[in-house]
Amino acid sequence: MSRLLHGRGSSQRGSATLTALIVMVLATIILSSLIWQQHLSIRQLEYQRDRRQAEWLHIAATDFARFVLAEDSRATSTDHLGEPWSIPLADTKIADFLRGVDIPQEIRHVSLVGQVIDAQSRFNLNSLVDTNSTTNTQALAVFQRLLENSGLDRTLGVQVANYLAKSGYRFRDINDLSGFNGFNEYALQRLRGAITALPESTPVNINTAGTDVLRALFQGMSTSQASAFISGRLQAPLKSTLDARNLLTRIGVSQTGENPLIDVKTGFFIARSEVRFGEALYVGQSIVRRAAAGSSGQTATGLSNSLTQIISTRFYSTLKE
Repeated sequence: MSRLLHGRGSSQRGSATLTALIVMVLATIILSSLIWQQHLSIRQLEYQRDRRQAEWLHIAATDFARFVLAEDSRATSTDHLGEPWSIPLADTKIADFLRGVDIPQEIRHVSLVGQVIDAQSRFNLNSLVDTNSTTNTQALAVFQRLLENSGLDRTLGVQVANYLAKSGYRFRDINDLSGFNGFNEYALQRLRGAITALPESTPVNINTAGTDVLRALFQGMSTSQASAFISGRLQAPLKSTLDARNLLTRIGVSQTGENPLIDVKTGFFIARSEVRFGEALYVGQSIVRRAAAGSSGQTATGLSNSLTQIISTRFYSTLKE
């Protein structure tokens, strides 16, 4: 009998020990989960803080770009790559702008890269249709040559132009092309540096257009002729479309009639910034519309506000490469 009671007591003690272990394991799991959730909440708050600070830096960089563009508009009626607005801001620590100022530790190593891009150096997809929603045949021909020169099917241009004409739809972003058959990621990558989507039909600024766009604009232009055209405008920026015609003649590109799709000035620019917080990279892109210079009797701030307007802004984050 005593041995039976002793066995029962050992069994009960073993069960109690096992129960205590289970409770301890469950408590550890719950505590670990709470710690992880707290850590995740802190990371989310840090991300939101960093993103908001990066957005403010992009706004500041864009405001500076607007000021430079407004001053440029007052100084000259043409736009080319030898002007101050085209000089990029190299990778710079924010602390370098605030020397002698006590700034928080978390932003001491934040860096900023900035650039203003001529949006009209690229072919505007919304130029495929006129204001009355009819296909612009000259713009369509340019887009088809651009597709062909990029190794893509030129008939894709007809598909896009017909849809814009019939639906009244207008592109807000070049990534909208992915909704059309034939425009996969490969096609978009081939076209990305040569196309844009602006809120209205626009000519291409041939003072800033790249080789692919120039070859699409001027039928029969070879790659070597496009390079010669770029060299010529670097030596003497084009002041009018007549200058462009003379340069085309010198490099041996035949022309027939006026080309309404070209110009030597720009009304739309892209203000782009890259802000690095640790491993995160925040990218901001704002489309800025600039009007012709008006009265010069305004303050610098008033001038930039009256001559420039932010049309849209796209802001996103990714891991730093």
